[in-house]
Amino acid sequence: MFIEISAAEQNRLIDVAMGRKAPSKLILGGTVLNVYTGQLERADIALSGKRVAYVGPMEQSGLKLDEEIPTLDATGQVLVPGYIEPHSHPSQIYHPLTLAEKAGSLGTTTLICDNVVFFAEKNLSQVIHMMDQLKKSPVKFFWWARLDPQATLPDERKELFDQKRVEEMIGYDQVVQTGELTDWASLLDGDEKMVSWITSAKNQGKKVESHAPGSSYQTLARLSAAGVTGDHESISCDEVFKRLRLGYMVSLRYSSIRPDLPDIMKELVRQENVPWHRLMMTSDGATPLCFKDGFVDYLIRLAIESGCPPVRAYQMATINPAVYYRMDEHLGGIAPGRIADINFLSSLNDPTPVKVMANGEVIAENGVFKEEKKLSRETVYAGMKWDMSSFEVKPEDLVIPDPGKKRFPVIQLINSVITKRSKEKVEVKDGKVYLPEDDERLFSFLIDRNGRWITHGLIRGFAVGIDGLATTNTGSRDILVLGRDPKAMAMAVNQVIRDQGGLVWIQDGKEKFYLPLPLLGIMVDLSLDDLIERLEPFVDELKQYGFSHLDPLFTMTFLSSTHLPYIRLTSEGIMQVKKKKVEYPSSRLLELV
Repeated sequence: MFIEISAAEQNRLIDVAMGRKAPSKLILGGTVLNVYTGQLERADIALSGKRVAYVGPMEQSGLKLDEEIPTLDATGQVLVPGYIEPHSHPSQIYHPLTLAEKAGSLGTTTLICDNVVFFAEKNLSQVIHMMDQLKKSPVKFFWWARLDPQATLPDERKELFDQKRVEEMIGYDQVVQTGELTDWASLLDGDEKMVSWITSAKNQGKKVESHAPGSSYQTLARLSAAGVTGDHESISCDEVFKRLRLGYMVSLRYSSIRPDLPDIMKELVRQENVPWHRLMMTSDGATPLCFKDGFVDYLIRLAIESGCPPVRAYQMATINPAVYYRMDEHLGGIAPGRIADINFLSSLNDPTPVKVMANGEVIAENGVFKEEKKLSRETVYAGMKWDMSSFEVKPEDLVIPDPGKKRFPVIQLINSVITKRSKEKVEVKDGKVYLPEDDERLFSFLIDRNGRWITHGLIRGFAVGIDGLATTNTGSRDILVLGRDPKAMAMAVNQVIRDQGGLVWIQDGKEKFYLPLPLLGIMVDLSLDDLIERLEPFVDELKQYGFSHLDPLFTMTFLSSTHLPYIRLTSEGIMQVKKKKVEYPSSRLLELV
């Protein structure tokens, strides 16, 4: 069961509703958005612990009232349900707890989360320990069970996605769906394990989300037949309707690399008979800078500004995901029996709450998270040390040997995450590839985090003149280094190795930017606001060096992620993803210490 209610809790709820016991709290004088009817209703609210016992005029309630009941005055305010983020990646440099604090401060009281970076790293008991601990958070966490890693794993890590391990994760009580399914081709090909996992999920009443950008109607239909129930990859109104016609639940997206929501919404509101109840909204794991303007509250604001009727916008962020994930008897609305996740708004047109209640307690006011009983980071992430060896990379390791007469495969960056392949002539000097001063390309190397192998590459379209930029925040969970100066690249790589995770930029022999990432090599324990302050100058400086796309953090993450076309850095070498063809093989990384 995803959400449980104890017998004692249920009995007290009945007693409060029947007037036999006094409410634990009253909220008086507000206007409630009834997301079930779409109406605004002047109503008072009585709570029994963390659940709603009554909604309506207090004088007609028949409740047992006395002067000692704690009371919140909501006069002049609109009360709406806590927001639900249906597709969160809670490990984009921030970690689950810091995301919850930011989200909760802005009215998002439920997060439905990817756990691939945890599942693909650690002992399963440690992952489950983390998820069990997060049940104590005032912001509710639910999870996906990943069926594929999004990257080509070396042999020693492939066992992380074995049959039994994935099945155990599907069966965990807080897992509400499988996905997002990036290797959906295996499902359509009838892969035995993939089919069994999908079948298991569906038989347990759990959803299946695909990741099918640009797919044809025929492919989407086949995926629906194979068990897929939802998708978040629509980039146009036409793609939204393709999915809706096939029975999908569709999430409209505004993320740091796909800010499609406003344009899609402007088209949707021009259509007739839009099935609004089949739509949700997501930030799709945006990186920190995307949250400068807000979280799900900002998505609602964008939808309203793009012409969406306000009530529809709130329904997409509350009752729609609650119904889809089969939680609506507990979440998504303000009604008797539901958990008291309530946002207090100054008006319906301003979705950023002045006060946030979760589980019947105020957790934030005016954008400040107030939860006093914060979970201990050490307790939640016990055992979450990254499995990374200590070794040293030398400048001579970070060169590309003379490829002879063959042209070298170059990664051409089309946007923040999409690449294309080109084979280009390279200049050679002293037996290795040489980049002239005016060359727009950079060297790109993917290095095994335990020092066993290195993949050599060149990239065009990221930036110009970078000496050395290294990060452990990558899709394959190895070390990526970009630059044109082997000495600077080695300095950057060796620093992230020494610190067991980080993002380092070396320019002109000096550290230009540094952010440690000690949690699994991809996260740091800083608030979202602190991360925004730290990362904004870094991104601005990269733009000065020619980065012209939306999000360099995603670019660096996805250069080793093989769920996207067309050419990527992998443990096997530079790979054409669709053909699964290695263009230039990886090699052993020697001289380990």
